[in-house]
Amino acid sequence: MQRITFVLACAALGISMFSVTRLNGPATVVAAGNNPWEEIRNYPPLVFTSKATLDCSISSKANGRQVMKTVAGAGFTFDAPMLPIKDGIVKVKDPGMMYKFTAFPTSTVKAHFAGLGDGTITEMQVEVEVEVKRFSQAGGPGTTITFSAADIIADAAYVEYTGVFVRDSDQKPFPFRVVFNSVTEGRGSVVPQGRGPSVPLYSKMVVLGSLQNPATVTTALYEAEEGVRKLQ
Repeated sequence: MQRITFVLACAALGISMFSVTRLNGPATVVAAGNNPWEEIRNYPPLVFTSKATLDCSISSKANGRQVMKTVAGAGFTFDAPMLPIKDGIVKVKDPGMMYKFTAFPTSTVKAHFAGLGDGTITEMQVEVEVEVKRFSQAGGPGTTITFSAADIIADAAYVEYTGVFVRDSDQKPFPFRVVFNSVTEGRGSVVPQGRGPSVPLYSKMVVLGSLQNPATVTTALYEAEEGVRKLQ
């Protein structure tokens, strides 16, 4: 869990840096006092632990889909069409296998956050890096690789969402980071684009958690607080 622990410990710092630059373009940092996100970052982020499922099918050749459903606690539920991935890679080891990629929705995504209400995800990046200790490849090198949740190395399973959620009721923005922490049930398949030990990722399908055994998810998000009284 070392990597996940590090990510969660740095979530506030990451969202803070994201917030400083996001509304002002990638090359401009605005001085404090002129920063439109200043009020949002005055106080520590809200941090929620929830239970959720994730169903993801994605490809390097066609649009894909990611469906996240929060089944307990405060968290996101959304159904996001995804653009084809550009940087996916599969590494077959002895033993085990690793795959990773980044992905982006095709457009804004309607979402519900339990405890906050309905809204729209206006910006989002998905980062995935998963390592398994064993797998099946019935057709031999270069063919479909399959694995189960029990095959995933716990401290190498990393799924992160970073973005901005805008609530419908008041158009209030919430910069967020979501991390899937622990998965006890699920399955996946990965199709490599070639026979070598390190090749591009052609496509992948994964299901994390189930309604009976959902995955543990941590969400950090900033909320602008107005009217907090200064004490004397």
